[in-house]
Amino acid sequence: MSKSPFIAVIGGVFALSLATVYPAAAQSAREQATDPTFQPDAAQEDTSRRRLGRHERPRTPPPAPKVVEPTPEELVASAQEIATGAGVTCQVTEATELGLTVNQEAVYEAACATGPGYILIAETPPKAADCVLLAGQAERVRETDPEADVGQQCALPANQNVVAVVQAYATEAGVDCAVVRASAIGKTDDDHLLYEVACESKDGYWLEKTPTGWTTTACWELIGRRTTCRFTPTSVSYGAWKDVLAGTTASECDVQQTRLMGIDSNQLKIYEIKCAAGNGFLARVSADRHAQRIHTCEEAINIGGGCQIGVPPVVTTEDAPAAAAPSN
Repeated sequence: MSKSPFIAVIGGVFALSLATVYPAAAQSAREQATDPTFQPDAAQEDTSRRRLGRHERPRTPPPAPKVVEPTPEELVASAQEIATGAGVTCQVTEATELGLTVNQEAVYEAACATGPGYILIAETPPKAADCVLLAGQAERVRETDPEADVGQQCALPANQNVVAVVQAYATEAGVDCAVVRASAIGKTDDDHLLYEVACESKDGYWLEKTPTGWTTTACWELIGRRTTCRFTPTSVSYGAWKDVLAGTTASECDVQQTRLMGIDSNQLKIYEIKCAAGNGFLARVSADRHAQRIHTCEEAINIGGGCQIGVPPVVTTEDAPAAAAPSN
């Protein structure tokens, strides 16, 4: 009851103001309309135009709704859902949204508590790309063309330490190696992931991830095949033969060149090795990378065609220097 009178009073004052202003203005307008000598004032005409223009102008559109950025926790939750759907083992610790694909599917980068990070795509089904594999592919492409477009790469600081990830792989594979450089090589014909590691002060390795675990190949084993390790100098790999030949009659050989000849009936790999002195041997090497039997090149003449790189050149009569003429 106390509020209604107040509203009524305010309304009455507002109505009164209109009543007192509007009739006077109407009377003046009628007089001007019946006076043939009346000319509108320029200022009044301009004011009328401005008023008309003001009414004709379109209304200002409302401001765009404010975009609310997802919180770090929401980004982690979204990335975790995609990672789980993609079937990768990753406890997401950090995530960032990278944008949308051409099909308007969200793309995230995620760092994981252990192992590699991933680029995650919210497709159906979800997809995940290993950051270490992406970096390895980019590295190989840039070796050929430094200006090449290598596609989306992982950028979170936690996803930049390839060495730490592959060091864990080497340890899991049983390799005694302080990794100083590492890279993903790609995949084998069996679709197994393949990595290369360079070790501090010793020979490096290839690591192959198989369904049953890891297999390893030392860089010295690759020399003479169609490929070699990229990160380990050949001289370091040849030096690894000291451990292979330890305790054998060829232990003093300073290996300078090798050739894989084949595998015998006992599943021992047969290598020909050439020493710095020019002589050579055939070494039968077991799976634990130790020589089980040594043949000199003279003894190995009937084994796989015999030595080809470790035999000193044979000096024939034609090649021998002419005898010096006797002095008088």
